[in-house]
Amino acid sequence: MNSLFFELIQVSLHKRDCLSHIPLPEEWSILYRLAEGQALVGVCFHGIQLLEEQKQLIYIPASLKMQWIASVLQIQQKNKTIEVHCKELSESIGKDGYESCLLKGQAFANRYPFPLNQYRQPGDIDMWMIAEPKEAIEWARRTRKMHYYDYHHADISIFPNTEVELHYRPSISRNLIRNKRLQKWFKGEGKNHIVFNETLGCRVPDDVFSVILALNHNFWHLLYEGVGLRQMMDLYFILQNVKEEDRKTIGVLISHFRLEHFAAASAWVLWHLFDNEKMDSIFVNESTPLPTPNERAGRFLLEEIMQAGNFGHYDARLKKLNKGNKLQLMFQWAKHTFRLIKYYPADVLWTPVGILRISLWRRVRYIREKELK
Repeated sequence: MNSLFFELIQVSLHKRDCLSHIPLPEEWSILYRLAEGQALVGVCFHGIQLLEEQKQLIYIPASLKMQWIASVLQIQQKNKTIEVHCKELSESIGKDGYESCLLKGQAFANRYPFPLNQYRQPGDIDMWMIAEPKEAIEWARRTRKMHYYDYHHADISIFPNTEVELHYRPSISRNLIRNKRLQKWFKGEGKNHIVFNETLGCRVPDDVFSVILALNHNFWHLLYEGVGLRQMMDLYFILQNVKEEDRKTIGVLISHFRLEHFAAASAWVLWHLFDNEKMDSIFVNESTPLPTPNERAGRFLLEEIMQAGNFGHYDARLKKLNKGNKLQLMFQWAKHTFRLIKYYPADVLWTPVGILRISLWRRVRYIREKELK
């Protein structure tokens, strides 16, 4: 069924005109579950619309189609709502004298062509408050809606039905060498790679920042939870917009942040899933900043994606974790990450150290502020 699911995605992206065979009613139910697991319900429904426009008989059970339509309507409405919230949050931060930048989410959705941008399934709001962590945490506390914070961001619930992650570090890594380089770049050169988006009414990462952010974010989730096809599709559409003059800069940064192996695996997944007919033109002619695709690592990455689902929510391996005992949980996370030792040995070996480093940062501050529960 995975191959048929990939075909439906390719139809949605106008990469193929039809499916290899007409799915049976029970196969459509499986396709819906796959789309749901990868947070691509809206994108795949766009493929169904294209098939219907071409007068292809698809035989979707009426009840399933109604469920699919209802989900898509919710996605479209939530996209509109979140866009309003993004602007409001940016303006609220600005009134207190701080700059901000919308990360991922609607910033990445804006890279999708119309009408696919309306079908991308949204999550929460990731907003980078360009300030020292202490200042950002204090700002979050003043909202009286903060219920958690860590080394990376603070969680605040200031909008109904939309969670907000207020970042003071746009992205992190448990590989402490990469993390040090990332934080130095964000504080320095990275701030020059932010632009104002008229449609969203707030600032967003430019092409250079977006590629690095997406790669590191996807790699983080592969290592510790699971990365899904929605995140890979985000990277795909970001790359479609990269200007020629930025490709060398991005390539240098990928190497600087030691993301080459994951970028090469991602390149194969992007070609295999989203751009099957253009491998030669994209990679041989150097029209992308990503390294040459690594098929072996790419196939492994795709297997992980299909097993884990969106952010690992469908990974049976993670359901066995003991979240009650934090020390035991740390060892279980490290053991889970060990599955990647063959492809990413350095990052696997950094995992226990990184977990301890980040946990201590949070614990020291919670004790100091008497917020540890």
